Amino acid sequence: MIRVMENIDLAQCGMIYAKAFPVEHWGIDWTAENATEYLRDFFEQKRFVGYVYEEKDEVLGCIFALCKISGSKEEIYINEMAVLPERQRHGIGKQLLNAIKDYSKEKGLAGIVLYTSEYAPAAKFYEKNGFKLSNGTICMYCE
Repeated sequence: MIRVMENIDLAQCGMIYAKAFPVEHWGIDWTAENATEYLRDFFEQKRFVGYVYEEKDEVLGCIFALCKISGSKEEIYINEMAVLPERQRHGIGKQLLNAIKDYSKEKGLAGIVLYTSEYAPAAKFYEKNGFKLSNGTICMYCE
């Protein structure tokens, strides 16, 4: 079942995140503790939107998003989504995305934006769920 995320869910979400993003694939050594603190930063933002997927009082997946003003429109940005690896490919991620899509429609938002690695399987998952590659947008960084 999908429900609105609560503060009490953060530790379970951190554990899921650490398992879903292992160091050998992502290059970051996530622990349940540092992942929980990372996710708490999103949770505590003023315009946070988050949901968990739960079965028998156990959180199995989570999605962290944020409403933002972009020029004259308001959009929702998906910051992070994670599903326990052993429960991936069972429709949990799709249900979490649908919760954000429903929220966006209910609030009359302009759309949903997210960033993911082109080398990760997530890109194909998002394409399958109606997301398209954005033209004219690039990701830049500085060390």
